[in-house]
Amino acid sequence: MIFNEIHYRSDKNKINLHNGKKILRHAARAVIIDDGKILMAHLEKTGEYKFPGGGRKENETMEEALKREVLEEVGYNVIRVGEKIGVITEYDTAREGKQYYFKMISEYYIAEIENIQLEQQLEDDEKELQFKPCWIELKKAYNKNKKRMYQKKGTTPGVNRETIALRKILEAHLKSL
Repeated sequence: MIFNEIHYRSDKNKINLHNGKKILRHAARAVIIDDGKILMAHLEKTGEYKFPGGGRKENETMEEALKREVLEEVGYNVIRVGEKIGVITEYDTAREGKQYYFKMISEYYIAEIENIQLEQQLEDDEKELQFKPCWIELKKAYNKNKKRMYQKKGTTPGVNRETIALRKILEAHLKSL
């Protein structure tokens, strides 16, 4: 595994980790690299890049969640799920109230896809953010997300997580050259 990071979306001191009730979400995210480019979902409304993937449903394995989410968000069938290369655990205040906190564990997996793109099956929030599949150079995706991350206004809560993952993958890629 090349990274295992903890990230606080909001002020660490405002998150009620000790006395609060936990709302937990597990997510699987695909790292798909081909010919020097990485497959990302480009959120055209915010200008961010997101790894294809998302939350695991009840009674679903991480592999099943990854395959379903990649098909939904970027329109490709995953034919092989490889090794887990990283984990980012995020903490935030929960929308449900001060007595709760939100914890998301995102696991990043190397994946291979079929070379045929199908129609996306976007959820309403993904349609609103205008998810578009995009093959982009790793460094370019990282730099664009990093720029958006510091602008804060008009970004999604996941921009920091995805930028951290992009940086870690880019660093590992550069070391391997």
